[in-house]
Amino acid sequence: MGPHIFLLLCATYLALLYGGQSVFVDQGNPYADGPLRVGELSLAKTIVNSSLHSKVFFPLKPDTYAAVYFIGGLGGLVPTETYEIFLSKVASHGFFVFGVDILFPVYSAHSTPQEASRRKNIGDALEKYYSQLIWLQSYMRNQTLSTIAWDKLALVCHSAGCDDTLRLILGNRTMYSASVFLEPYSKNVKTKMGFQMPALMYGTQLSEEGLPCAIKGFDWNQFYDVWQCPKIKLEASGFGHCDILDPEAWEVCHLTHFCKTTNNTRLSEYRQFVQGAVSSFLMTTLQGRTDALSYISDIRKIPLPVMDLKTEFNCSTIH
Repeated sequence: MGPHIFLLLCATYLALLYGGQSVFVDQGNPYADGPLRVGELSLAKTIVNSSLHSKVFFPLKPDTYAAVYFIGGLGGLVPTETYEIFLSKVASHGFFVFGVDILFPVYSAHSTPQEASRRKNIGDALEKYYSQLIWLQSYMRNQTLSTIAWDKLALVCHSAGCDDTLRLILGNRTMYSASVFLEPYSKNVKTKMGFQMPALMYGTQLSEEGLPCAIKGFDWNQFYDVWQCPKIKLEASGFGHCDILDPEAWEVCHLTHFCKTTNNTRLSEYRQFVQGAVSSFLMTTLQGRTDALSYISDIRKIPLPVMDLKTEFNCSTIH
């Protein structure tokens, strides 16, 4: 079997794994900006009685779109505002992207990061994320002219936000069609998963170097090892844990050496690459575009150097 036929069969398997209503399909190159202009909504408790601060990035053209639920780093303490470039670019490919903050604002005038972390632990973060998702499904019904296909919902996370994401999946995996783990960390990723869900595990070379912001044995390699197929592992060369962030947040990380970063000469190119890799996966799993998988499984179509690329689609059973 030729490689192109194999990729087509793999993509078809992923696309058919989850049925549902017809949604917008982006037919362009995932590594370019999508064809749709994007709007934003900020949802706060003081305005709309939202239990968690959230930002919505959505296509302005009325249509039916798949959905993405995003949790940021440090267990959700890194706010959605620091990922706006990445999230809005993903939305431009035809997705409603919901960034959710477990604590907003993160710091009070005199708080420390340790105090912010303790504040996050008041109450059950997992229940808060789940309740916010249910609230969004109700609240968003009449907020735009588009329809959100909640039966085509992916979870996307960064860093330790992936611990909460993994627990959401383990708590009710039938709600989600796919998952993307960006430089993940989780202490709960030690046992083989007893279910199948398409997943992309993404890592970067520098995140395990210096003061590691990705911990070996708990990061994307471990996620890939315990996950059942279908799954993809992709590791970018020469970039680090904070390089996905918007410029101001990246500058803080870079100057404090909180995580090892590259310099600022290639950040725009890198953010474009990350959104393209994520969008390729989401086009396949949520939009049902059969050829989109090749943009992250065929090394010739990946625009930046990668250190590791593995795929497993030979799934014998579907649970």
